Amino acid sequence: MINHFGKTWNFSRIFLLTLLITLFSAFPVVTLEAAEHETTTEHAATEEHGEGHGNTLDIVHHLTDLNNIEILFWTFSLEKLHFEVGGIDMSITKPVIFMWLALLVLLLSFTIPFRSGKLMRNKFSHLMECYIIFIRDEVVYANMGEKDGRPLLPFFLSVFFFILTCNLLGMIPSGHTATGNINVTAGLAVIAFFTIQGMGIAKNGIFKHFKAMLPSGLPVFVIPIMIPVELVGMFAKPFALCIRLFANMVAGHAVILSFFGLIFLAQSIIIAPLPLAGVLFISLLEVFIAHLQASIFTILTVLFTSMTMHPSH
Repeated sequence: MINHFGKTWNFSRIFLLTLLITLFSAFPVVTLEAAEHETTTEHAATEEHGEGHGNTLDIVHHLTDLNNIEILFWTFSLEKLHFEVGGIDMSITKPVIFMWLALLVLLLSFTIPFRSGKLMRNKFSHLMECYIIFIRDEVVYANMGEKDGRPLLPFFLSVFFFILTCNLLGMIPSGHTATGNINVTAGLAVIAFFTIQGMGIAKNGIFKHFKAMLPSGLPVFVIPIMIPVELVGMFAKPFALCIRLFANMVAGHAVILSFFGLIFLAQSIIIAPLPLAGVLFISLLEVFIAHLQASIFTILTVLFTSMTMHPSH
């Protein structure tokens, strides 16, 4: 089974996927820096009025800070990595670093465990095989059929494992969830949009693809209403993918930080066991959500692609 996937798995797809999303994640750095600067200014104004924030936890700053990587007691600034290409800000930020790290993890995960070529491998390779078989049989082939799904299987596997790895990297100490950045999920959504529409056009032709938006037998006076509705729906699908993944990843980390904030607000370690229990529970839930959101994004992308390829269904 793995030998088959070893022939079809093309890591250039993961690299290309990471590169495209990196481009999207670099654009709004100025906006986020402005928001961070505004937050810093507000804190400075608060300190001037004698209301220090040394005993508070700045959740917004933690979620929007893209220029500093904190490892234990050390903070590494990425401000020196700011640069422009053709007037476009292509600065290397924290999400970019962790997307590259996700790419490295994936490359190592699918090369080292399978390098021996033996039938009986380690437990990690068996786990990867379970993921692959699930996406192949229960998601791609079940919705698209083997004939149409086989050429797209490497792409959907790349999307699933890339999102899952980015989600899980945010669970490790000093980690960061790249998919908790709206620009990263927007990049994924744009790639999904071109895949959905591109496969529909490739399968049915451009005329039949857009003609399928209007059901046969539709009254003429309804057509001017249906055309803009269908066009909005075309863009609403990837937009929903973008917002859903982003919101779920940010929400979990915000809740965890809020539990920690209770200790700072109380200014006492007496209540610490209760918030820490909440942090442990939410962290375990986040591991499940990381898998769930990667599956949902992949499943919906497969469904939307199948709908455009087979409009009669």
